[in-house]
Amino acid sequence: MTEIACEIFIHIQGRAPKVVAAKGDQVLRDVLLGAELAAEEMAEMAVFIGECQDALAEPEDHEDGADVHAEIDINLTVEALELHHRKHVHCHKCRLIAIEVNFGGKTKGRKFSPAATIETVTVWARKKFRLDPASSAEYVLQICGTTDRPRPNQHLGEVASPETCAVCFDLVKEETPQG
Repeated sequence: MTEIACEIFIHIQGRAPKVVAAKGDQVLRDVLLGAELAAEEMAEMAVFIGECQDALAEPEDHEDGADVHAEIDINLTVEALELHHRKHVHCHKCRLIAIEVNFGGKTKGRKFSPAATIETVTVWARKKFRLDPASSAEYVLQICGTTDRPRPNQHLGEVASPETCAVCFDLVKEETPQG
């Protein structure tokens, strides 16, 4: 078997993402155990690879959609899962995360994979609220009732509570400091 060494980004709910080195013939379960994910925790979590962008292909008029991001078999090798190309492994108790986005007195909702990025949700929300493409880049997501604006490259699994499997966002205009 070809031994492919690669770096993998492990995203485990409630923890900072971790970069680990893995060989092609390693079984993903062993890589996750080495990343300090206990076997008991692993049994309760869904594991996804790659990033999910299903929402970006959804028609504007479609309501209450849901990502279709298949869970993977952690008993396969790094090489079989092509992790040297996909790079990200997501472990979360939530199979889907219910998102509500508020803007202009309206609310839009959808269920996203924990592997979807904040950027994907933002682009989806701008499209759903039919923001002018020229000015839509000025709008970002802010967690409802807070001033917290997750980074575009953060994954939903990093901000969603495993108890509720949901996040509420407001779509707000980004404040740019004048200098």
